[in-house]
Amino acid sequence: MANPSITIHASDAIAAPGQVTTRRWRGALVGPGLLLPAFVVTILFSIVPLIYLILVGFTEESTFFTHHRVYTVSNYRVIWDRYLPHVVNTIKLAVYSSVFDLVFGYPFAYILIRKVRYRELVRTAMTFPLFGPLYLAYGISYIVLPNGPLAPVLNPILDFLGVEVTTLLFSTPMTVIGMAIFTFPFMVMNVGTALSNVDPTLEEAARTLGARPWQVFTRILFPLSWSGILAGFLMCFGWNLGVFVVPLLLGGIPQQRVLSLTLYQKGVVQFDYGLASAMGIVLMVLAFGVTWLSLKFSRGALGA
Repeated sequence: MANPSITIHASDAIAAPGQVTTRRWRGALVGPGLLLPAFVVTILFSIVPLIYLILVGFTEESTFFTHHRVYTVSNYRVIWDRYLPHVVNTIKLAVYSSVFDLVFGYPFAYILIRKVRYRELVRTAMTFPLFGPLYLAYGISYIVLPNGPLAPVLNPILDFLGVEVTTLLFSTPMTVIGMAIFTFPFMVMNVGTALSNVDPTLEEAARTLGARPWQVFTRILFPLSWSGILAGFLMCFGWNLGVFVVPLLLGGIPQQRVLSLTLYQKGVVQFDYGLASAMGIVLMVLAFGVTWLSLKFSRGALGA
């Protein structure tokens, strides 16, 4: 009766290496297999369209879709010669709105981190502007109308400041405010994350030693939260580079001279796909550069 048991153990010993090898191969393939769908989606819907856009940007007008393609670099020359003010205006509006976010977002983030008890509820409420700039722009345009819901409060203030009510809408300040409201949560999240890593006892020690509030800010809070400030500013700037609806609904003709609207007019209205694609590449280079800088300096703030 001993021989059968010896035979079974011997067969198990022979089969064990094969099972171990199978398990090793299976474990080695699990990781790449899980990454394969994401890799395929990235290639099909990100890399391929980007290459396609670059190729169209080096063709003349709509010749890319014909049998006689005309390759040229004149599209980028046209952007430099004719549409450089549009690029400058795009950057200018993005900078103004980012500064607006910083001025109002920093104290809001400080109060949220240091004073508010139900901060998660406030953070949840802050995500509403991210639902879409279209709803945001329509709401703002309705509120600031001369006979809008805020007219009884807003009109006397504007009269006191010497601002015509009819010039408030379709202006640079209104466009900047609309863009800033849309990106306000990004500034608060980045600055709030940086401030949460600052020990409150440092502020208390500075006040105990006789430091004034502005000295506490300039010597403690600002230097220690610099990474969050820079990351928030760059993120707001990058998002506002490609804004489309806000200048269209809240801005006038000067404010609508941005790359996003010009790109739409050239590609959809005038069918100049080569120039529109070149503008898209310029806009993507600006956005990617700013996004990379914001991710570099955020130090995990985006996941807050």
